[in-house]
Amino acid sequence: MPHIEQEKPLKRQAGFSFLESIPKIELQLKVGVVGATGIVGSKVLKVLKERNFPIDELHIYASDEKEGRWIATPFDQLCLEKLDTRKPPVLDLVFMAAGVEVARKWGWRFAHRGAVVIDKSSYFRLRHYAPLVVPEVNPQALNGNRGIIANPNCTTIPLVMALAPLHREFTIKDITVISLQSVSGSGRSGVEALISELDDVNTEPSAFPHRIAYNAIPWIGSHGKPISGEESKLIKETRKILGLPRLPVRATAVRVPVMVGHSLAVHATFSKKISIQNIRKIFSKSSGIILLDKPELDQYPTPLLAAGKDEVLVGRIRRDRGSHGLALWISTDNIRKGAATNAVQIAEYMLANKLIGEAS
Repeated sequence: MPHIEQEKPLKRQAGFSFLESIPKIELQLKVGVVGATGIVGSKVLKVLKERNFPIDELHIYASDEKEGRWIATPFDQLCLEKLDTRKPPVLDLVFMAAGVEVARKWGWRFAHRGAVVIDKSSYFRLRHYAPLVVPEVNPQALNGNRGIIANPNCTTIPLVMALAPLHREFTIKDITVISLQSVSGSGRSGVEALISELDDVNTEPSAFPHRIAYNAIPWIGSHGKPISGEESKLIKETRKILGLPRLPVRATAVRVPVMVGHSLAVHATFSKKISIQNIRKIFSKSSGIILLDKPELDQYPTPLLAAGKDEVLVGRIRRDRGSHGLALWISTDNIRKGAATNAVQIAEYMLANKLIGEAS
């Protein structure tokens, strides 16, 4: 499988600022990663290792036919295990990155046996009992929860990270978003499809309804409604995380021939007059955001710049439709902050606040 990250060697990514002063926690956890051989699951393992997450036992799970296979991980060679309903494992923490059906079947099985479950699929995201969390935005939603935690969609996370601090200052009224989403958002099959099509112009579409090489596909996700599944997720999840159930959100999701990194063109209207200078100050002080906004020097976010980073890159900041309107551009690594890193940060917050393991 070709390497797809397109990232340079990095220093260990910092957590969000309010965790940096917390003393080292000695509690060691029994951790499981479901879907460990997929793009997101394997990245969860990498991020856990990078951030020195306190693990006593680590169990990795994949499809039944892979049971017993030893694979290389950041934690050395590990044996893939099979999820068996007759012998559900007892764990403190489970990262689930295996899709809706696995989440439906196994989420509550783990939770009922005492585990905190952080699930990346869409299955739990809009359920009233499952907090939908971006730690830099709404960590308070985790307080008191010891069951199912939902990890938002990979476009929702960067969007709310940019909008939340602006909403606190100017009060958001409506949003229009166009997302340009990389093929890795569809997993390994999407990456392999792009590689194959770039290599051979006669290759038939496989992971997508049309060829993705040299193309853009303005539909991502389920059918049956005027909006796509990906657009629906972006609208509903943004409302839930920001606590604005009636917020007007207009979304168009487009698949583009980029390996890693989602980008969003955002146009927002606020109740108060905006100040571009103040907005830049807000972003420069916001945890998890890198301000990159000097277009006159060709400095602005791109997927290549975002790849391998845990931060959300924000730039192209400008007025739009008068004194209350704002336009900006966002790029982020959809596999790291858009999925794996956000999940690990959720676990770090819960651990620091004694919401997980023996300390709870």
